[in-house]
Amino acid sequence: MLEGIIRSSLEIVTRAERLIESARRVLASGSLDDDEAYQMHLEVERLTDVVFVAHEAARLVQRRIEQHPEIARRVFIQATLH
Repeated sequence: MLEGIIRSSLEIVTRAERLIESARRVLASGSLDDDEAYQMHLEVERLTDVVFVAHEAARLVQRRIEQHPEIARRVFIQATLH
């Protein structure tokens, strides 16, 4: 269960990174007016911050589970009981 969450989180991070790169290419092309470019630049920066935090959180959970595999068993048991 937790492995699936980690895998999904890392997939989201990868997709968001691709979106950021695409947005940067659009910004570099000069096809947007100044206001659109500024707004897109702000959104790219916000998304970059979120991706960084999500990536670090997923990696932290993954390391914690690798160090303490009993955590995964407890979470699975609690999820089953609820």
